Amino acid sequence: MGTGKMRFIPAKKSKDEVRRIYSKLSHIYDFWGSLTEQKATNRALQLAHIRNGESILEVAVGTGRVFEQIVSLNKNGHNEGIDLSPEMLARAEKRLRKSYSNYSLKEADAYALPFANETFDLIISNYMFDLLPEQDFSHVLREFRRVLKSGGRVVITSMTIGEKWYNRIWDWLARSTDILAGCRPISLKEDMKQAGFENRYSEYVSQMTFSSLVIRAEKP
Repeated sequence: MGTGKMRFIPAKKSKDEVRRIYSKLSHIYDFWGSLTEQKATNRALQLAHIRNGESILEVAVGTGRVFEQIVSLNKNGHNEGIDLSPEMLARAEKRLRKSYSNYSLKEADAYALPFANETFDLIISNYMFDLLPEQDFSHVLREFRRVLKSGGRVVITSMTIGEKWYNRIWDWLARSTDILAGCRPISLKEDMKQAGFENRYSEYVSQMTFSSLVIRAEKP
């Protein structure tokens, strides 16, 4: 697959910068997502195998595009969504409040999830880890593992390095410009293994030549 562990593009933005940038981008983020991310996030939902009645957490819920689908599939369950950006959360709330009540949205940090141990059957996170410093991956994954029940699943989608020559324009943009708002290609496969997740499966997805990696794994 050609998406081994990559260390050559460091994270460009601090946590506060990420919050500020994505708050400003909240009004256009859905357009970006529909062009480059929707195919991968749809596949992530398929791989999640949501069963109605579960306890589900989405980390970095953004404007709620994926969270709305989670809530609709888990009508009899418990659905939590968190994000750093209050502007993103406001858009997610506006998206869901007319049709759903079986959810909670809150401002929170993936580095210190505000939930008890073994709370969730499933955690979903899309396009967050590609903003984090690589040295922080293991810490955040341990937080995911902490709040997952035994046998729980985690599905993570992130930007990854392109497989074809024409995908590499995004890699170049991530390295050489600021147009991707801090995103850069990563692979979490080794980090997931080291964090103790089992039954790991990864799938490469390309949309509009933008490359994503979807990883599904379980807590033993």
